[in-house]
Amino acid sequence: MHTHQPIIKRSAEDIESLFSHLELTEEERVYLKQQSKRLAYAVNLVQEFCMEYGARKVLDVGPHFLTRCIRELVSPQVSVSTLGYEYPKLVPLCLMEEHQPYDLIECARKKPVSFKKAPFDLIVFCEIIEHIPISPNLPLQLLRSLLKDRDGGLLIQTPNAVAIGKRMQMLFGRNPFEIPGTDLQFKEHLREYTMTEVERFGRSLGLSLWKKEYCRYWPHAYRNLVERTVEALIPRFRQGLTVFFKT
Repeated sequence: MHTHQPIIKRSAEDIESLFSHLELTEEERVYLKQQSKRLAYAVNLVQEFCMEYGARKVLDVGPHFLTRCIRELVSPQVSVSTLGYEYPKLVPLCLMEEHQPYDLIECARKKPVSFKKAPFDLIVFCEIIEHIPISPNLPLQLLRSLLKDRDGGLLIQTPNAVAIGKRMQMLFGRNPFEIPGTDLQFKEHLREYTMTEVERFGRSLGLSLWKKEYCRYWPHAYRNLVERTVEALIPRFRQGLTVFFKT
């Protein structure tokens, strides 16, 4: 354990300001606006974990906005390595400690991956598992092999498969889930999960639960007063899941 110091809480406005100098596409601008509250929430959790357990080496799976946020906003500054596709506009490789190109589908073929900086103190796996066309157990086993055995952290964020909005759509005969695309990039949600399922994934890796929360960090997702009211009163019906495991 490390001595507690005052933690700077980041806001959605801080997140958006971080990228204000970049020429973002319309799609990127919309994404940033819709996700800024979630990104701030994740950064604050990472900051808390780093202060609590002295984490300094971070691996982020799927370089994106959150990667840059962790690199720029967590204090004292941590080293960030990345796994997956490159995204040089948002995540210049010069800011990263190490990057390994990798398609998580390769986990099904037991393709290994190695990092000079492994094992990592913290692995961030946010908004990824719902896009994977294989069992999450496979990439999670790979990530566990890259995580240190004591006081290491694994942060997972993913949509809640049984949120009230999805339940209401089903009630009226509409399918709340997206139809898979044709470009094989798996941008759509191929399978969403419940809190119980995500917790089970972590336990299967021998991890303990550090924090978990049903979250309301997508303001664009609330379609009507009924959904907003139910989510406020019944957490398990909220849109997002955040689960933080520890070794």
